[in-house]
Amino acid sequence: MGSTTGYDYVVVGAGTAGCVLAARLTEDENVRVLVLEAGAREPLELMAVPGAWPALMGSTADWGGTTVV
Repeated sequence: MGSTTGYDYVVVGAGTAGCVLAARLTEDENVRVLVLEAGAREPLELMAVPGAWPALMGSTADWGGTTVV
């Protein structure tokens, strides 16, 4: 690797898909990948329970985003 600055790819989001994508991209040793994740790890146990998402609304895990249709 010649350059120590700059990246070939930027992956936004270090969830399951983001980490898998970054891992696949770095299988080529000449590729530089930056993975960005917002915020700290949330130690909320409810985050591991798929059906518990309503309980997380309004918590520190909720970014307050809305969708208008």
